[in-house]
Amino acid sequence: MAGGAGRGVSHPLPPTPPARQHCWVTGVPGARGPHPGLVLEWRRAGDGAWEALVVFVVEAQQAAVQQWLPPSSLTPVGRSSRV
Repeated sequence: MAGGAGRGVSHPLPPTPPARQHCWVTGVPGARGPHPGLVLEWRRAGDGAWEALVVFVVEAQQAAVQQWLPPSSLTPVGRSSRV
């Protein structure tokens, strides 16, 4: 039978990976901030320091930006301490 999507069938959302979290982005050259953002992924840079791949919105420029940033540029939403 064709169709039937949504008729008594549950499609649960997968759990959010622990690396993804909402944050505030500051200290980005040319985009003061804070800007609302979302951490997508973490990696080690060539020097061994951690970097986060973040998507954030610069409202004044009406732009969405995706950039690798150091943890010092991020503050988790709902927390007063830095990442």
